[in-house]
Amino acid sequence: MRVPAATTVPERLSFAEADTRVDGVLSASFEGAYDTVLFFDGHVTLDGNFLPAVAAMHRGMPTNDRRWPPVKPVGRAYRPTGIDLIVVTGDLTVAGDIELDESRPGLYVAGTTRAETLVGGDAEIYIGDGAFTYLVYGYYNHGILETGTVATPWVINSGHDLRVKAPDAYHIDNHGDDADSDFSRSNIGAAFVSPVVDAEDATIIVSAFLERLRAGLPVLRPDVTAAAPSHRGDLPA
Repeated sequence: MRVPAATTVPERLSFAEADTRVDGVLSASFEGAYDTVLFFDGHVTLDGNFLPAVAAMHRGMPTNDRRWPPVKPVGRAYRPTGIDLIVVTGDLTVAGDIELDESRPGLYVAGTTRAETLVGGDAEIYIGDGAFTYLVYGYYNHGILETGTVATPWVINSGHDLRVKAPDAYHIDNHGDDADSDFSRSNIGAAFVSPVVDAEDATIIVSAFLERLRAGLPVLRPDVTAAAPSHRGDLPA
């Protein structure tokens, strides 16, 4: 795979080296202990989902190039291994999803992040401002997802340390009954169409929810759309 012209070629650095390059931001932000950093000093533009795209870049480089980590298969895609963090000092633009489900790699982006979705599981993620077409979703209680101000229609939290500033989004507490959320387990069943609801647990089935968003189908019942909270503006379809 050819590296896109807008993407800087990364370096493989120690955490201490990378932290020095960004004036100590990494050590001030990340709570875990990390060793190896894939460091992009500039803007990054990737085709396809984030981790497979990074791994595909590796497959196009010489096998003895130490800047590139090994890859391991994950289903039909690939992810880089041997890397604790991915750091981008510029903007990150992904024509697909950013999903970091395992504890490594984590992600830091200094500039603006754009993708279809941003999903955090066990990893630490720290980004600045951003825009996400469909949703931001955090799950699993060991991970952290922190953002600047982001534009997205939906923010879903399933027991995650979710620190997302999305003033125009609708917020779903998919784990409990957070009073600051627009929807929680107390009203999810009544508010959303049945294909996206686990009726037994009164929770959103996030995969089905996202599938309907991608297809342009409504996720809310029509009567709920009509009763959109005025402080939020129009509900997304």
